[in-house]
Amino acid sequence: MDTLGSEGTRTAAVPPTGNRPAGAPRVSVVVFCSRNEDRPLEVLTELRRWLAASGLDHEVVIAFDADRAAFAGLVERQAEGAGSRPRLVVLSARQGQLATIRAGVAASTGRFVVTLPAFPQVDLSAIGSVLERLEQGADYVVGYRASRRVSAFNWLVSGLFRRMVRLASGRDFGDIACGAHGMRPEVLKAIPVYGDHQLFLPILAEREGFSVVETPLEEHKTAPPLRVFSPGIYLARALSLFTLAFLIRFTQKPLRPFGALGAVLFVVGSLVAVVLAWQRVFQGRGLADRPMLLLALLLITTGIQVIVLGLLGELLIYLHSRDQMQYRVRERTGVTRDGSG
Repeated sequence: MDTLGSEGTRTAAVPPTGNRPAGAPRVSVVVFCSRNEDRPLEVLTELRRWLAASGLDHEVVIAFDADRAAFAGLVERQAEGAGSRPRLVVLSARQGQLATIRAGVAASTGRFVVTLPAFPQVDLSAIGSVLERLEQGADYVVGYRASRRVSAFNWLVSGLFRRMVRLASGRDFGDIACGAHGMRPEVLKAIPVYGDHQLFLPILAEREGFSVVETPLEEHKTAPPLRVFSPGIYLARALSLFTLAFLIRFTQKPLRPFGALGAVLFVVGSLVAVVLAWQRVFQGRGLADRPMLLLALLLITTGIQVIVLGLLGELLIYLHSRDQMQYRVRERTGVTRDGSG
């Protein structure tokens, strides 16, 4: 059993698909067990039967967040009795779903990776469907439950969340909350770490230039129609989406939002100051007891400070631009200067 700390999780290098170890399996099935995934034994039992029947060249990796470490011992004992031992990875501190997935993928050796949550969410035929899209050339595959049974509450929450994702990323994902995803291992190495939930992965992968596709999957027959989380989880996801939208749109051009906001504040403050000055000069009204003067000064100085923040952001990007690759090449054709292909 491997145990990874926070630093190991962030910096684990994932070799490219073309440089996987000799004899690497065709697919690594990574089952992640974090805060809301609490049925790994049931998933592992069904997964073992399905993989044996499918004949796929595979390996199974189960990654546990620190607050789910107790399940690791149960899984290990079950695996010993069944005669097949999956690779287990346990984080040393609770870091959320995304870090758990990254740790599991870092421990995998397959040419392709399929992720599944540690509770029955989709029918295991999803592995074959996702793998097929990866072999057709996709870099990242997002599964969506085409036959999803959902309560009225979950339908409302999912619809609202879907609209928020569309506004944040510009992409309309059918069921981004589905945990059945597929990817080439190098994708996770290339995208930045952000957030604590898997739903950010396809958004970030598409932003980095990888091809992201969706594929329909069958929902698991025992999947509950109603899943309710604490209000804090819904609020955290909404705030994370807001932040993600800002990062996606303005990471390389911070002066646009800061400059626009600062300009509005400066103009409004200046207009208020002009009105007050007009009243003082031509109408003889005093300014000493007028709070509007303080408001005008506050708006003007705040506007200037916000614009300066945007300029500092632009300066930092300029100074570090030489160390950043802002593009990704998918294919090269033709002859290079030295005559090679």
